[in-house]
Amino acid sequence: MTPSEILQLLYTEALEMVNAKTLPEFPKEITANVDILIDKIDKNKSLMSALITSCIKKITNPEQDIRLHKAEFSNGYSARGLDTDITAPFFKLHFPRYANKESAFLTMATRARIEWTKTAGQILPIRDSAVKTSFLNIIDAVENATVNPQNVIRYVFIKLYELSLTQKTVFDDTIETSDFLGIININTVLEMLEKHFACKWSSRLPVIAIYSVYEQLFKQVKRYHGKILCPLNVHTSSDKHGYGDVEIWNADNTPFEIAEIKHNIPIDRNLIFDIVKKSEGTPIKRYYILTTAKDNFVSTEEEQYIGKFVLKIQKDIGLDVIANGIQYSLKYYLRFIDGYKEFIKSYTQNLVEDANISTEVQEFHISAWREILQKYQLEG
Repeated sequence: MTPSEILQLLYTEALEMVNAKTLPEFPKEITANVDILIDKIDKNKSLMSALITSCIKKITNPEQDIRLHKAEFSNGYSARGLDTDITAPFFKLHFPRYANKESAFLTMATRARIEWTKTAGQILPIRDSAVKTSFLNIIDAVENATVNPQNVIRYVFIKLYELSLTQKTVFDDTIETSDFLGIININTVLEMLEKHFACKWSSRLPVIAIYSVYEQLFKQVKRYHGKILCPLNVHTSSDKHGYGDVEIWNADNTPFEIAEIKHNIPIDRNLIFDIVKKSEGTPIKRYYILTTAKDNFVSTEEEQYIGKFVLKIQKDIGLDVIANGIQYSLKYYLRFIDGYKEFIKSYTQNLVEDANISTEVQEFHISAWREILQKYQLEG
């Protein structure tokens, strides 16, 4: 069997075990260590992919020491190549939320030229010591044949599948809640979003909010007729266009309008310089730089400087740069939208879709939004 066929077979077996509720008793050496990795997977998904890659290598080539994950090691092999060709595509298909964009072996933790032995591996650049220890424990156990690599993969797939089922329930409930929202106005919407943006690790949320409002603007504002609202890219995606967080393009595949969102970072002149540099030689007509920072600019003097600077940019190169707080911009945008509930539904759907394909939006972000929806559902 090919590595891909082995992964698919083990995945099928894992799902059958979960659905039939006939889980075997896996060795504690597997469960204790994998459970730690699963619990911290949002921040360490590259390690999970590296673990699966190593186990597949051990299954297809039992003589290979999987701790030697680089071809440059004596008697080593290219784990990155195997991951890029086999593991990464498999995760994108079955567990897209935990898939790496190209390869797990591009992160500092996995690309380091360090053998994955229990001793040498202690200097791996992995912040969480429990995660590092668990990863090295499983690699060591597979290499020394104290656990079966097939069982490691089966157990990982069982845990990931169960995790996905739990998340799907939360996500589906949140979408359903957004369908029964009470009476809302612009101020209500802004209040809901401000509460949501206050969540920890929430830099992705205002990006999704701006994208969602553009989806509504595209239905009603003539400026965007014939334009293309590009799909949101994950921040770590290698195919990101590179102009900003939200991108509107012309039909001829050239950039037209860009929005860059900064979370809790006040605007200064350097951000404006960067915009001019990125826009140079392009047909971009308008560039928004928006921030969630309470003080939108680093100082009153800087705001005055930027006000004069953007006028000069408009005069010299015809680029309209708008530097503003995100709340002010959302309030302006929402005036052009007929149904605020449609925006809320769009924001909710985009949150869930983003959470399904990456770990930037986490389950607690979705749960927090559902609680906000429920509050305004009751008040409405």
